[in-house]
Amino acid sequence: MLIALSVLISRQFRRRLAMENHLRLMVNTDGLTGIGSRRALDEAADIEWRRAWRNQQPLSLLMIDVDHFKNFNDHYGHAGGDDALAAVARCIADSIRRPGDYAARYGGEEFAVLLPNTGMEGTIAVAEKIRSAVESLAIPNLGSANQVLTVSIGVAIAEDRARFANLRVFFNASDEALYEAKASGRNRVAIAADEAQGSAAKSAAQKG
Repeated sequence: MLIALSVLISRQFRRRLAMENHLRLMVNTDGLTGIGSRRALDEAADIEWRRAWRNQQPLSLLMIDVDHFKNFNDHYGHAGGDDALAAVARCIADSIRRPGDYAARYGGEEFAVLLPNTGMEGTIAVAEKIRSAVESLAIPNLGSANQVLTVSIGVAIAEDRARFANLRVFFNASDEALYEAKASGRNRVAIAADEAQGSAAKSAAQKG
């Protein structure tokens, strides 16, 4: 009886662990695209931010937004929009290979990529690889000047802690760079400038 009871308890424990792992995976994975969720990104960003400063290594962030996505949805429908977002996510995932690199859906048609221990040259290379990969899909988008689906990417690189006081400022800088890429014509990569320049780009993008 003791042996049978031990086996039963062991099985229940394994089932519970399996269920907890499944629930954790569901919470940390975006259901539509299969990459990380916003919640998982927040956790990963906090860990990598602390590690970067502890080890005195750079940390880079890409904010990626699908260009003219509202027009795309209006023309091709929400099902077409979902397919397009999944395709963009695959391009992003295929463009980052190192174990520490992390991609997530930030919200709506916006994505984020964390690149630990990556400086300017490597970060720009990854960003351009993603931008080019999405454009090469040649998914029709009649609402775009390029006539195909494209993305704009904002880049922030934390190499000097004096520039980014905390993680929120770091994310804001990448977001400002994204607005700059949008204001400059879309389908391009922009590097985070100072706060004034970024704010001006954001205002111009919102007006356009």
